[in-house]
Order: sequence, then C-alpha cells, then structure tokens
Amino acid sequence: MSEVGEQVRDKRLVGGRYRLLERIGSGGMGTVWRAYDELVDREVAVKQPRLPGDPEDEEFQRAAHRLYREARAAARVDHPSAVAIHDVVIEDELPWIVMELVRGESLHELLKRGSLPPADAARIGLAVLGALCAAHAVGIVHRDVKPANVLLGPHDRVVLTDFGIAHIQGEESLTASGEFVGSLEFIAPERMSGTGAGPASDLWSLGVLLYAAVEGASPFRRTTVESTLGAILAGEPPEPTRAGPLGPLVVRMLARDPEERPGAEEVGAVLEAVAAGKDVPEPAVTVQDTEPEAPEEAATVRDAVPEPEPRPKSRPRRALLTLGVLLLAGLVLGTVLERFLGKDSDSWTAHQRDGMSAVLFLPPQYQLLETQAAAGSRTVTYGAGALRVRLTEWDKAADSPLAEAHTLGRGTSNPQYTRTGFRGNKDAVLADTTYAQSGVPTRAMALIVRTADQRMYELRVDMPKGTPAEKKGTALFKGARARLTLPGN
Repeated sequence: MSEVGEQVRDKRLVGGRYRLLERIGSGGMGTVWRAYDELVDREVAVKQPRLPGDPEDEEFQRAAHRLYREARAAARVDHPSAVAIHDVVIEDELPWIVMELVRGESLHELLKRGSLPPADAARIGLAVLGALCAAHAVGIVHRDVKPANVLLGPHDRVVLTDFGIAHIQGEESLTASGEFVGSLEFIAPERMSGTGAGPASDLWSLGVLLYAAVEGASPFRRTTVESTLGAILAGEPPEPTRAGPLGPLVVRMLARDPEERPGAEEVGAVLEAVAAGKDVPEPAVTVQDTEPEAPEEAATVRDAVPEPEPRPKSRPRRALLTLGVLLLAGLVLGTVLERFLGKDSDSWTAHQRDGMSAVLFLPPQYQLLETQAAAGSRTVTYGAGALRVRLTEWDKAADSPLAEAHTLGRGTSNPQYTRTGFRGNKDAVLADTTYAQSGVPTRAMALIVRTADQRMYELRVDMPKGTPAEKKGTALFKGARARLTLPGN
C-alpha cells in the first residue's frame, strides 16, 4: 500500500475499496469526494447521491434511476474532454459514482476572478464542443452545460462533467411533467416551451457559456426566476462587447429557433480559428428563393377600375410574427412559473446569497437588512415594515432540529414544537414561540430542517404579537416555507 493508503485507514470505506478523504464539491444531486482507491492505488472522485424522499417513493426512484443513467451515459462518451467513469457501487442502498479525479478548478470559479480573453474562451469552448459532439454521436444530450460543470485541469486540460441529467435519445424521459432539470439561465428556450432537447440545445447552452466567459455574466441572468425565464423566452440578449471575433458566432448560437443556430462543424471552425489567432471563416449563407416580379409588358390597365393599394411586403407580417412569439412566450412563461413556484408565484422574488445553497422566496417589498457569517454557518435577514425574515444555513448540524428548536424557545413563553417533514426530509420541526423585544411581545415562527447530507436550515419569521402585522407574518411564514428550496429539492 502506498503512503497515501497508509494515511487514510481510519476514513470511511465505500464499496469495499474507496476511502473518502475530503469533500471537494456539492450540487443539487449530491456531494463529490476526493477518495483513495485501495485496489489499484490511485485517487479518484466519488459522487455521493443526495436523493429526496423514501426509497419506496416515486420521486426517490426517479432520482436513483437518473443517477444510474448518469454513469451509463458518461461511460459511453469517449473523448479526452469528457470525464471518465470508473465504477458504480451501491452504498446505503444508493448508487455512488466513481470517476476520474480532475485536479484544478471549475470555469465557474475561474470566472469569479474576471472574464476571459476571446482566445482563452474559444480554447475552452472548443474542448467542451468536442465532448458534446462525442456525446451526440452516441445519442446523448448533456442538457446541463454550464461553467460549474467545466473543470480546468493541469496542462490546459478541459473536462466536461456531470451528465447526471443527460437525456439519452430513444429512452423514456425520467422527468415528470413540469419538472425542469438544469441551471435555469443555461436552459435552451425550446426546453422551456416543452418541445424537447436535442444537440442544438447543447449548442445554445454552449453559446451562453461562451458569452459568460468573455462578458463576465450570462446574458439571461436576472434577479428573479420570473425575469430570467422571460429573458430566455422573449428577450433579446445584449450584444457582446468584449467577445471580439467570437461575437458574431455567439449571437447566432443564441438564436431562439434551433434551426437558425450554426451547426457543430461551423462552431468548431470558428472556435479553432479564434483560439489560434487566425482569421474567422465566413459563415455559410443561405439564399432563399423569391417570386419574380411580373414583367412590365404583362400588366393590364382597365378603365374605371381603381388600382389596388400596394400591399406591404414584410413589416406587418414581421410585426404579427413578433406579437405571436411574445404571446406564446407569455403563455409558456405562465405555465413554467406555475410549475416552478405555484399559481401565485408572480409576486414572490427568489433570493440566493453567495455561499448559501438554499433559495428563499419573498414578496418583492422585502429588502436585505443584514448578512452574517460564522464558522460553518451563514445567516441572511430580510425585512419590510415590522416583519423580519431570517434564513440560517449550517454546513453540518451540531444537533437535531428538535434540540435546535428548544434552543430557540429557551427563555420564551409557551413554546410549541411540532415534528414534521419537508420535501422528503423527515427530520424537521416547526417551532412557535413568544418573547419580549424592547418590551413588545413578539412571535417567532420557525421551520428547522436537517437534510440527508447532515446540513441544517432554519427559516424564521418574527412579528409583533397581537397586531394586524401578526396575521401578515403568519401568512408570510407559510408562503416562504412552501416555496423554500433546499439542495436536492
């Protein structure tokens, strides 16, 4: 056994051979660990699943099937820029995926320090395109191309990871009606409208990634879920100003109609030229047939018959088409929002602060008042009038939700605690307490949840008791609780 193997004997062993060393990443579907393979004496990456509900639940089984499919799909893609899958093992009745360990950082982390020159963005995009083409060749659409899923390894290696929501053409879709998977601002508009995803959808997402790489942010990023969806479905992305020779290509890749986007071959040719500092090839031009005008001598003039008004050729039709697209986008947007957030979602705004994985939804009048950070925890406080909303996230639960609720109720009058569940997490408690703040009776309602990965979250609303604001506060707590989104939910 190597020196590394000697140092990790006391670490958790998964699948009888993989020793977990440290957590290196976390996402909606699970946690990624750096691990040591005792059988072949090498370090690997192991993805621990995070699944909602009970094993007997349909939602749980759908998520488990998706994880199995991730391994099968990724293993079929043979390309240097596609992450290599080594093994899938069953641990705690769940599939853990073992893959190559790519040392480096994600493109998402790199872009936090600033945007990239067009040549660097083109080099990265060319590698991602290669992995996508290899996937498309075996009938796989990735569906989650984004900077966080692009790893930058040593020797300028670029690796596309996380085929966990890939759709294998010919297989039944595992996504229930109305359920969207993927990062919202990188999802192609045709997926939003329910017409499905194909290779052109991945190229659209790659176009958004390239735009973000050179401009510093996605062209569709907005402050709320609603406005982001609207920008994707009906908005026009701002013209890139730092893209240089990549600009025209990126604009064409973001065409709303998949048929109008350039193909992979043309995209590859432009990216290769920009990466090498060469002249960009001219885009292919399609000439459309038009009806020839009637010859002048064929015209007939009749007395007493007024000549008809000349019919406008293009502008009204274009206006009608634009109006139709906007109406359709509005209908689709309403349907998507209803599926995402519920029928009354229009008046609620999504909030996700840096470093926090939970998403808090509040009415638009609530403003951020305070952020706090301590070792292993983060807290944000929002307010409007006499009401305060606080969300706290702990990286690791120090105790049970019930014990945390008792801590919250210490020194208060008539505290009430109710065990409950929350989106498949059975370890949750509702707390209702009353305390005095500057001599004013104040009611605090809280939801405390411990998730499967041992994180803990507390949603709390404070309101003056015995006033009209108390009724508003209880409604606010119920609405925020119903919309609160935790990793994996």
